[in-house]
Amino acid sequence: PAAPLLRQADSLLERLGMTPDYRAYPEEFTLEYCAHQMGQLGERLDELDRQADQLRQEAADDRHFIQQLERFSSINVDLESLRQLRHMVFRFGNMPEESYRSFREALEKREDCFFFPTKVEDGQVYGCYFALRRQEEVVDALFASMHFVQVPLSQRAEGTAEKAIEALAQEAEADDLSVERIAQQVQELAREEGEGLLMLRSWLCRENQVMDLRRYAARSQKTFCIMGWVPQDGWAEFEAQLEGFGGLDYVVDAPEETGVVPPSKLKTTSLGKIFEPFLKMYGLPNYNEYDPSTFMAVTYCLFFGIMFGDVGQGALLVACGLFMGMARGLWLGKIIACCGVSSTVFGFVYGSVFGFEDIIHGFKILEGDNVVYLLLASLGLGVAMIGYAMLMNICNGIRQRNFDKIFFGPNGLAGMVFYFGLIAAAVLALLDVVNLFQPVYVMLVLVLPLVVILFREPLTKLAQGDKQWKPASMGELLIGGFFELFETLLSFLTNTLSFLRVGAYAITHVALMLVVHALAGSGNLAVLVVGNLFVMGMESVMVCIQVLRLEF
Repeated sequence: PAAPLLRQADSLLERLGMTPDYRAYPEEFTLEYCAHQMGQLGERLDELDRQADQLRQEAADDRHFIQQLERFSSINVDLESLRQLRHMVFRFGNMPEESYRSFREALEKREDCFFFPTKVEDGQVYGCYFALRRQEEVVDALFASMHFVQVPLSQRAEGTAEKAIEALAQEAEADDLSVERIAQQVQELAREEGEGLLMLRSWLCRENQVMDLRRYAARSQKTFCIMGWVPQDGWAEFEAQLEGFGGLDYVVDAPEETGVVPPSKLKTTSLGKIFEPFLKMYGLPNYNEYDPSTFMAVTYCLFFGIMFGDVGQGALLVACGLFMGMARGLWLGKIIACCGVSSTVFGFVYGSVFGFEDIIHGFKILEGDNVVYLLLASLGLGVAMIGYAMLMNICNGIRQRNFDKIFFGPNGLAGMVFYFGLIAAAVLALLDVVNLFQPVYVMLVLVLPLVVILFREPLTKLAQGDKQWKPASMGELLIGGFFELFETLLSFLTNTLSFLRVGAYAITHVALMLVVHALAGSGNLAVLVVGNLFVMGMESVMVCIQVLRLEF
């Protein structure tokens, strides 16, 4: 019941030009009282708004009439006398200049009408024509065929055109002054009723919050019960507030006593706080897991900069992000600004400014074997990131006392030994340093971890001291484990190769800018600007999406 009244209070505050703020309120307020008070205030504001709208409309009409009369001001004739002609009709309007030129001689030869041009403006000839009243229909049809558009003169215009213009201008100014006086009345109303309205709104906020809490409470005829979580460091303050209410009983339980997992409350750095919406979008970590927001923020900015390195475009992204974050209050703006900073830094590394590669010396991607080095570096960066993720998983397993995560899972010690053992042996073999693919190494470093992963379920139960650790069916275990093992090996391969896109997008950016410069030539600044904006808009969105895929 309080929600509609709360919206009405916010609307009234906006109309009064006030910002919502808290004010202390008496407890005897009721919904009926709030509705009555705000209804009266709304009626007063409605009346003032109605008067102001009417005055604005009158002023706009007066200025529109003035604009019409200015095109008629060369005729020094009393307008009322033209309206009262008995034997002739009078029409004022405009026609295309080409039509007037085509029919001018024909009009001059006619004896039943006379056209008097007053002004030529924007390809239109403004003027008036007089016609015998008995020939009114014929003459009107003639001028209609010439695309003559009749403009009715206001009945409020009196005297000559110049006098009418002066009188209407004075009326428009008087209407503007009246609108200003009404605005002052609204300000005075805000000073008189503003504090009371803020008190009403504060009480309605409290009532609305209470109504929302009722959804989470179990209640009977005389009592209610509500459960929730309080941070441990804020419990003392919360308990002091509870003691201030009479008739309240409460029970405090530690999470380990209830067996319920508490909700996650992230404690992160300033940079991690900026990227926290991404983490909430894709899933918060468990209560017993480490907060990955700072790691995600750092690696997100790092990957974005490598894939989209340009000093000029990065600076534009910073400006756009700051505008979105500070002026519009959008959380995405801060993320864009951070990505822009990283893009600018790597732009200096690459020596690229709006696609110009000769302004700053740097690592030129398309020179020599730099493409190969960049792709290999991308793979190395991916391996490092996967390794860090495995370490995080092992640490989370230690906190949770989960032996599967620590030792036997594909992201535990067994998977880590196999993954890095295989990569180390492959790299050393490719570099012709040493051949580690020997029976002992293969059995201990490659085969044994896979066997451990295959039997991870019974091994986990055995480590936990479960007497029922033996599988019910060895065949089912081997078949299911084989497919899971195949999926694990495939995920190791695909996850590692997916980091090639980091270097691939850096190469694509340089190639796209080469195309833009080729189209622009030596002096086409418009193509250069539009091309940079197109590349920046399209590729920044694509890079954001691809980095999110790498992160999650």
